[in-house]
Amino acid sequence: MSDGRAALAGVRVLEASATRAGRVAGMLLADLGADVARAVLPASGDGADASTLAEEPDEAGLPGALWSDRGKRVARMSRDDVARLAGGADVLLVDQTPARLAALGLDAASLAHPGLCHVWLPPYGEHGPWREVAEDPLLLAGLGGVAARNPATWDCPVAPVTATTTHLHGALGAAAAVAALVGRRRDGGRGHAVTVSGLHAAAAQLGMMTQVGHDQPVIRGSRTGKGVPFWRIYQTGDGRWLYLAALVPEIFFRALDAMDRMDVLVLPGVDGDWNKIQVYDVGGRLVADELEIEFRKRPLAEWLDLFAAADVPCAPIATRAEWAVRDIVEANRALVRRDHPTLGPVTMPGFPVHLTRAPAAPGGFPVAEDLPPGGEIWPDTPARAVVPPAARQDGGRSLPLTGLRVVDLSSYLAGPLIGELLADWGADVVKVEPPDGDPFRVFPMSVLVASQHKRALALDVAAPGGADVLLRLLRDADLFVENMRPGRMEKLGLAAERVLAANPDLVRCSVSAYGHASEYADAPGFDPVFQALSGLADAQGGAGDPVLTPIPLNDTGTGVLGALAALAALYARDRDGAGDRLYLSLANTATYLQSPEFTEYAGRPRPPCGGTDHPGPSAGHRYYRCADGWLGVAAVTESRVADLLAALGLDPPATAPPADTAPPADTAADPVADAVAAALAGRAVRAAAAALAARGIPAVPAILGDDHVTDPHLVANGFTHVIADPRYGRFDVVHRYGAWRHGAGRPPARVVLVGHDTRQVLAEAGYPADEVEALLTARVVTDIDLRDVPDGTPYGPPAPPAARRAGG
Repeated sequence: MSDGRAALAGVRVLEASATRAGRVAGMLLADLGADVARAVLPASGDGADASTLAEEPDEAGLPGALWSDRGKRVARMSRDDVARLAGGADVLLVDQTPARLAALGLDAASLAHPGLCHVWLPPYGEHGPWREVAEDPLLLAGLGGVAARNPATWDCPVAPVTATTTHLHGALGAAAAVAALVGRRRDGGRGHAVTVSGLHAAAAQLGMMTQVGHDQPVIRGSRTGKGVPFWRIYQTGDGRWLYLAALVPEIFFRALDAMDRMDVLVLPGVDGDWNKIQVYDVGGRLVADELEIEFRKRPLAEWLDLFAAADVPCAPIATRAEWAVRDIVEANRALVRRDHPTLGPVTMPGFPVHLTRAPAAPGGFPVAEDLPPGGEIWPDTPARAVVPPAARQDGGRSLPLTGLRVVDLSSYLAGPLIGELLADWGADVVKVEPPDGDPFRVFPMSVLVASQHKRALALDVAAPGGADVLLRLLRDADLFVENMRPGRMEKLGLAAERVLAANPDLVRCSVSAYGHASEYADAPGFDPVFQALSGLADAQGGAGDPVLTPIPLNDTGTGVLGALAALAALYARDRDGAGDRLYLSLANTATYLQSPEFTEYAGRPRPPCGGTDHPGPSAGHRYYRCADGWLGVAAVTESRVADLLAALGLDPPATAPPADTAPPADTAADPVADAVAAALAGRAVRAAAAALAARGIPAVPAILGDDHVTDPHLVANGFTHVIADPRYGRFDVVHRYGAWRHGAGRPPARVVLVGHDTRQVLAEAGYPADEVEALLTARVVTDIDLRDVPDGTPYGPPAPPAARRAGG
């Protein structure tokens, strides 16, 4: 039950934002109860002095701005006001580019407030040639590699129709802010400083798709959007579309059995080999071709009923309007209504996670005002003491979540990403999985990314005594993450009452597909199910066929939002002495990631749609092919389009080009787009980007393929690092999800094999050696068989024979 006090009640946040991500971060903190004051800073030109802050051209009055400003106080102020008021804040959110931030004196090194948590959200990182480019979602998708993973008919970047990476950036920044608050309480009141760039958000979103092998290649799927036969879209007999989301062999075999088509597994060229099915150009195409014919034999409704009876995740392609009125959305209370003083009633997504004891409460719409008399926002809060630079002693500081203990019983991606984020920020996370491993281990490189900073315990929770072992681990834990379907925990002997008896202060985070409040609560579901249902695939496809991206948008979004909500609940627990139960779902995340598009009011502009190989919404805002690569350009106003044309030596058009908010047009037939494309075709992409950026036109390269490993800008920002797998060799994988100013205490990154840390974890839980051996003998727990791990790996040499167990 709720006690009426918000999780972040009493927390003061000063938001000096100029980008969408900064405003989203502040909004999420306001939803959780923080007192967020957003500084409206005077606009300034290129020659302005550092006493003012310049906001980028904004969509003021449009759906995104309405949604992201709710629940805040908004005040007009100068840079000096921000620097002064930061002394009374708990959190300062800033999102300027590096040079601008330093010139304004709002960087962490210049602000000498020892208790302030400084959260910096630069658009494209701290380093590299494009660090000073103005924020834009299309540019971030291009530079961060997101556009390179969207389906295409040829090797080109494809612009997403909604700013999912930017919305993830805001959520990641908000999570880092709460992590800093948790760390401050554990660190004697000293604040933490962190940089969370848009590239960190791209890394979180793309983590499962960015592995590059040094010793053997990582096989990529087809970019055509057709995909492997168990994870793709099919057209049914009535012309409708269905996405089959049978991610792992067990589910795909159920689907084939329901279809009476198990015979496709033994087609010549498939030969019963699952590895061949996973590769589209080997056996995957053969199976998919057969199933395409099969799906056209029945209408959509029949397939949905058939797969529901077989417990196979699938979904029809729907529109956003259809999703907004679905019973799933209503049951999960995904939308809220607030009255706007001039626009009237506004419906928009609410906070996407339900906190049972301290639920979030989205606020109303603010009106910008001047600072109150005296220039204070929190007049009853004295400013903290300023520490002279010579007196600061910052060496040896730990990450903010050092000492936090997490038990992760979740599988697949959304739940495990919660624990991986917290582990990356210092928490001790134990991944608990069955002796035969998380089902997601059929994709070992993805598991590597989702668990690279965790420890691993192999536990058969269903075995006699297995639940007791888990309860013993939970006794000393702070957070418990699980994604069991309803009723499963009770069947395992882990009813809520028993869990709470083991640890009344535990924060429990329950992850599901459809949410726990609807008739679909027990239904299985993976990421593309919600791309299909929520209207994203329909909007991305535009007038053509629907387009679903292989990027796990809803899984990764749920992981980041889960980390934010869990940290907020932990902060409230440390304040109030009571744990909480959190419910989050891929369904609610699907709504959150499209929040501007789901923000409705009378007269709102029509959201842009995509299409096949969608380059962008307008001639000035899209991807262009250069002589040696692709360039993203963000000339989003008429004046910037004019500057773009002038920079390329082109005449202005007779009529103004369409803006991003106009109904979708065929940009390939746009004379302005054609002229710009011809002018850029013979230029080198990096030279063109630098020339345009120098004229104030935001532009960056759009990387393709595996270039994220070698691209100079991403390398400068540490986008990936190398991990050695004892089975498969060395791989580049995404590195981290934020750069903390004090970084001591991060668990070492490594490949976590099933049961690698079983003995150590049980010993720490208080089990004597003889009981550990008894549990191993009874197969309640298992540990790694070091005979399968060669010499010279991160795990060290194989154990001596006496330490090995037969069958272990």
